[in-house]
Amino acid sequence: MEFCPKCGTLLVPVSSEGKTYLVCRKCGYRKETSSKSGYVVRGEVSGDKREKLLVVEGVRSREKEKVEEEREIMKEYYEVFLESMESEGE
Repeated sequence: MEFCPKCGTLLVPVSSEGKTYLVCRKCGYRKETSSKSGYVVRGEVSGDKREKLLVVEGVRSREKEKVEEEREIMKEYYEVFLESMESEGE
């Protein structure tokens, strides 16, 4: 992983003219790669990040519960409204 010496943005591999270059998408800096083996993206997820992900999922489930609760309230309100309209019509 390399960064642009001009602006510090991550350099992205791009194939052009049969060669591979590292290009900055922000400022356009371009550098021919010295390695012919290619690039592999690797990353490890620590236990802390997994726990944070679970917390985020928990928030989403609470939001779904809140939406379902609001739908129930609106349904009850609509039923009461229809009943009142029917009773006024009689």
